[in-house]
Amino acid sequence: MVSKKSQAHVEIILATTLFVGFIIFAFVFLNSSIKTTKDIPTDKIERAIFGELSEEVGKLSVVVKKGCYSLGEVNAEYGDAFYRVSHGAGRYTIYYGNFFDRNQKGCDSKEEDEFVFGGYSEEEMIVKGNIIDFKKRYEEDYSGLKQTLGVDNFAFEFRKLDDFSVEKKIPGSVDVISKDFPVRVINERAEISELILNIKVWR
Repeated sequence: MVSKKSQAHVEIILATTLFVGFIIFAFVFLNSSIKTTKDIPTDKIERAIFGELSEEVGKLSVVVKKGCYSLGEVNAEYGDAFYRVSHGAGRYTIYYGNFFDRNQKGCDSKEEDEFVFGGYSEEEMIVKGNIIDFKKRYEEDYSGLKQTLGVDNFAFEFRKLDDFSVEKKIPGSVDVISKDFPVRVINERAEISELILNIKVWR
């Protein structure tokens, strides 16, 4: 007949064995998950998304002292697709980009007009129209878009712009990498928004 003391020892040994086995299993499982996550190539997806959404935007300031200004010589260098933003008191900013209407008009300048151009600079921005087009391609042909870009599964979201989020059900058994990028988004009226682009990647 087994004594109560011997039975207690056996139970303790079994409990300890089960606990240690669970710790080892958890350690191996978590390590394998971390390794798999690190192996997911995110740089290519990030470059692909930014390449689809971004464009170079030119910026030129103008100060009018008298009358109006002329963009004739300037447009010959920077192009005729632009949008003018007035800041009042004769101050303007001219934004240049292929997504602006080429039929925009400046103002009728005369010989007696006095105006000064400031420096010209360029900045890579995400274009709202490109987001809309990319979102449509994502929702209508996700597999084809992935193949075209040569990337893994992904989803993206612009925080504070819910209309431009895309929903993709992510399986619970996969590892997911989520990254945030501060971005500037410009629309066809040269209105600029400071947003966060979130990109999720999984296999």
